[in-house]
Order: sequence, then structure tokens, then C-alpha cells
Amino acid sequence: MIGPAERIRSARGAVRYGLAFVAGALSALALAPFNAVPVLLLTFPVLVLLIDGAGPGGAGLRRAGFLGWFFGFGYFLALLHWLAYPFLVDADRFAWMMPLGVAVLPAGLALFTAAAFVAARASWTPGPQRVIVFAIALAGSEWLRGHMFTGFPWGLVGYAWTSVLPVAQAASVVGSYGLSFLTALAAASPAALASPPGSAWGVLRRPAAMPVLSFCLVAGIAVAGSLALLEARPVTGDLRLRIVQPNVPQDQKWVPSNQGWIWDRLVTLTAAPPGSEMRRTLVLWPESAVPFVLARSEPALAQVGRILGPDTILAAGSNRVEGKGAERHVYNSVHIVNGDGSILATYDKHRLVPFGEYLPFRPLLAAVGLRKLTEGIGFSEGRALQTLVVPGLPALGPLVCYEAIFPGAVADPVRRPGLLVNLTDDSWFGPYSGPRQHLAIARMRAIEEGLPLARAANTGISALIDSYGRVVQSLGLGEIGVIEADLPATAHRTLYSRIGDLGFLALLFLAGLLVRFSDRGHIL
Repeated sequence: MIGPAERIRSARGAVRYGLAFVAGALSALALAPFNAVPVLLLTFPVLVLLIDGAGPGGAGLRRAGFLGWFFGFGYFLALLHWLAYPFLVDADRFAWMMPLGVAVLPAGLALFTAAAFVAARASWTPGPQRVIVFAIALAGSEWLRGHMFTGFPWGLVGYAWTSVLPVAQAASVVGSYGLSFLTALAAASPAALASPPGSAWGVLRRPAAMPVLSFCLVAGIAVAGSLALLEARPVTGDLRLRIVQPNVPQDQKWVPSNQGWIWDRLVTLTAAPPGSEMRRTLVLWPESAVPFVLARSEPALAQVGRILGPDTILAAGSNRVEGKGAERHVYNSVHIVNGDGSILATYDKHRLVPFGEYLPFRPLLAAVGLRKLTEGIGFSEGRALQTLVVPGLPALGPLVCYEAIFPGAVADPVRRPGLLVNLTDDSWFGPYSGPRQHLAIARMRAIEEGLPLARAANTGISALIDSYGRVVQSLGLGEIGVIEADLPATAHRTLYSRIGDLGFLALLFLAGLLVRFSDRGHIL
């Protein structure tokens, strides 16, 4: 009788690729908002067995590539289904583009997993070492996806552990890409129990050795992470944070007649509550919270100064305009405003969102009628990552919206911040999965850098996150309100913040050496 493993290996045609697609869609459940991490123990071994069945030679590589593409397409289609919502904000103009946005981006991202499966099949070994090959290829493809073509490191497999913070602490050493490698290794390890007949076991002489060692590794990481969390330092008490969540629907924000009530809501929420103690306070407004150009409105700045007073500083998201006519540039900016109503410093967003803030490959895509979703606002790129230094405050590392998704690229290594400030407008991301995934990503940045992160989101989820990724306080989706909390302490500087992805790349290199030498019987 043929067992389940052999049935999967021997799958052909539509069944083979259907299994890969379903495995991808189910794997998305491991990430926010479902956080069903154990599902990977089912889906990743299936992928290893499907690559087993792809066969040798050029035909095997082609089949592996198609397997990887169908897996990736299922994964990203399920994970990024919320991409439909931005096209519905101005449905009359953009709804026709929705099928393209929902399907084309996942199809393009799936090319990275296709390349991963081809690379894995090209280095395949019949023994349990092929699990390591699979993990190397998958994690390597995630790193490439995060860096090529401006990068889009959304939905990294390692993000599954934001629901299990002791394990997530490993990101402070090897980063999110390294955590993806460890996750793929552990999740795929049960496939070692179904190694083909005649395989060379090398260092892993018993079929159960790979899953046992992998799970021991995860358990060890969890213990080390738990100890780190127990040693976490308390809040500093030196600075009070007031995070404002105005909850303005995206389709109402830029209607001129709504400017008055939107501004009044921001001002009302910003004012110190009655009876509050006078302490140094940093107020955060979300991305593009001001429905006009704040820097060009002296009355608005004067009003801000009056409600702030001498002990409060505001970090406000607002569009900024420079020049006129052909020399006109619009920036998605963060202004630092003091109690005199003066702008002390400004940061301009330097990583713009493809299709949202600019149209990539404009001549080609514009020719077929595609437009960016913020049509009418031609955003320009800011200069680079910056640290804003304001007297009386910790150095601030501003991140506007999607800038927080890039591992190793959120803190200036020369002038390191003491607090990451993420201003965002997640109303673009829909009412469920998108904002929760974005929050999980921000939590990983705090762990990697060992820095607290304050997040002001227009419609939610606003949150104060400590240096270990724990949510100190939050405001849910659709709520109008304010978070009042003391600034959490900064953790000891992490290894990842010092060496970045070098640790991850070294991990892949060592894993590759292990595969090579154990497969040849050089490691006993």
C-alpha cells in the first residue's frame, strides 16, 4: 500500500500544482492575524515531498519552478488579499484596477519562490539534508525579495513568531531573514522521516534526528528568549508619550469641506487631559494627519503652539510642498513642532509606495492605463534615512508608513535613535488583515534594533511597543482616542543592529557547508 508521503511525491499534473497552491494559501495562516504557526508543520513537509517528486535534470528544474510559483501565488494571494481595499477608496476611478492589484503583485512575488524551488532542486540531495537545502533556498529568496526592485519584504515566514515572543527574540541576533531560515528548517524537518530509499544519511543517521534536532533548536531559542524577556528593563519615566488616533476615513480625508472637523479632532485629542501632570511629552499624529499643508499655515501652527505649551513637542504627519510650477515637489513628511508653533525639524519619506505614491515603470504602465492611487499628488522622495535630534527628547528615528517593513533599514547606523517613531495611515490596508500584519512587522523592527517603537495610525492600530516587541498599550481599528504612556527603556544594543544581515548570510553559508560535507560523509 502506498503511504501518504509517496502519494504526494508521485502527484502529477494539476494535482501536483494544486497541492503547492493549497500549501501556499494555508501557510499564510501562520502569520497575522491568524498566527496559526503549527500549520507550517503540515505545509512545508508537503513542499519538500513535492520537490522530491519533481525529478532530475532540466525537466525536474522546470517542474520545481512551477511548484515554487504555485506555492508563492497561493501564499501571497491569501496573505495580501487586503490589497483590494485601496482600489475601493475612490472606486469610480480605480475599481477596474482591483483584479490587477490583487493578482498581479502576488504573481510577481511568486517568481521569487519559483527561483527558490529551482535553486533547491538544483542542489537537492536524497537524504534529510534536503530539508536544510529547502530552508536555505526559501530564506535566501526572501532576502532577495526584500532588496531587489526597491524591495518588498512583507510576509516573511519569520514573522509568524510575533505571536510567540520568546522565539521572536532570535531576530535580535539573526534578524527576520535568519528567523525565516530557522522557521523553514524546523517546519520542514518532518519530511526527513520520509526520505527516499537508498538515501545517504551522512551526519543524520536516523530519520528522526532532523525533526528532533530542529525542535530542540526552537526550544533552546524559546528558553533564551524567555530569559531575555525576564531581564527586560522597565519604563524610564523620563518622557510621556501621547499617541493620537483620529480615525478619519480615507475617502473623507482630502475633501476640502472636511478640513475643519478633521483639524478640530486632532487639536481636541492633542490637548492634555484635565488634571494631567506637567511633564515632558511627545505627541504623535499619524501619517498625513493634517488635511492641508501645515508648514504653510501660520494660524494652524500658532494654534498648535498654544495647545502644546512649553513642555510638549509634536511629531506631525503632513504633506510638504517646495517650489512652484515645474519645480514643485510634494513630500510625505514628519514635522517636529514645539510650544512656540515653530517647526524645529522635518523628515521627508524616502521610500515611496509603488502604485500608491509613485507609478513604477511609468512609460510602460501608463501606456496601458494604469495610474497611482494618489492621482493628483506627485510625491517626491526624501533624501535618506535620518535621525532627528530635538533638545529634551531622545533622538527620534522617523518611519513613515511602509518604511517600517524593511529589516536593517530603519535606524541610522551613524546617529542611532533612541526611539523609533512610525507614523502611518493604515486605512489603505482595509479593516482586518492588513493593519494587523503591519503592526506585527513593526514589532519585529523593535526586536531587531532593541529600540522602543511608538506607532500612530490614522484608523488603527496605534501602539506603543517596547524593545522586545511587546505591545505596552494599543488602540484598536476604528477607534478614536489617545494612548498615554511612559516611554519604555531601550534594550542593550542588539547584535543585529550592529552587523545587520551579515549574521543571516553567515548562517546560510554554514548551513550550506553542513549540507555539502555531511552529504559526502565527511561529518560523522
